[in-house]
Amino acid sequence: MTTTLERYLDERRRLVEQALARLFPVRRGFREAVRYSLLAGGKRIRPILTLAAGEVLGMAPRVTMPFACAVEMIHSYSLVHDDLPAMDDDDVRRGRPSNHKVYGEGTAILVGDALLTEAFGVMARGRGVAPARVVAAIEILARGAGEMGMVGGQALDLAAEGATPTLAAVRGIHARKTGALLRAAVCVGAIVGGARPAALARLTAYGESLGLAFQIADDIIDALQDGGGDGRTDAALEKATYPGALGMDGACAHARRARDRALRAVAPLGPKAGMLAAIATHVVDRAEAAVRQASRNG
Repeated sequence: MTTTLERYLDERRRLVEQALARLFPVRRGFREAVRYSLLAGGKRIRPILTLAAGEVLGMAPRVTMPFACAVEMIHSYSLVHDDLPAMDDDDVRRGRPSNHKVYGEGTAILVGDALLTEAFGVMARGRGVAPARVVAAIEILARGAGEMGMVGGQALDLAAEGATPTLAAVRGIHARKTGALLRAAVCVGAIVGGARPAALARLTAYGESLGLAFQIADDIIDALQDGGGDGRTDAALEKATYPGALGMDGACAHARRARDRALRAVAPLGPKAGMLAAIATHVVDRAEAAVRQASRNG
């Protein structure tokens, strides 16, 4: 990753962390469980995409930030719920016990419910953005997170466990489970920034292709890992994945093609879209580096 991109991601990640902490200041009781997961770290790539898309249109990060935080709150809620025994049954998240292992399953469910609900309130209270843009951004994020997006994709994923993965099935699952929220993150930033139809179409196409590249890369990296010592790899869980459907070489080729589509989509937007392009390149480079390392260790 280039120094410029590294610096950009670190700076924007810190801004997001600070904004999330302000939205949920320290408080005893249930708030502790909310903060435990929301402020657990991570790359914060989704809110960064929201900020970056807004910056392409000249919107300052401080104006876009509430919308970026809402995107991250929804992502965090999905992780809390995904870790539950009834879902993926993961005991560890971001290097420490999952929310339900610390606070119990009932509280973890409520943490996810709170983060999802409060996300839309945070967007509604955003300042310096025309009301019509706020409503449009809320609608886009709701669609990306709901039945036709992330939640619907998770339902398909659960239904597909144990089945032999086909490329069509994998595409259908991940276009909704992962890709929809990533696409929404970009579109929310574009809408808040006042993108005209042509720019919005390009940024939407970028978000869709990036979402695909991101999921393929994630599948590749997971397939090369050992589950962190607990055996919780996608293969062990019999998940539908791109390496499972295409093999490692085929998955890498699909990731590169998705990256190239993302780059073509934003190229006409000029230098202002440079960070979006760099993020797409980095996502695939990281996966290919993992493949090369595994080959050397092989």
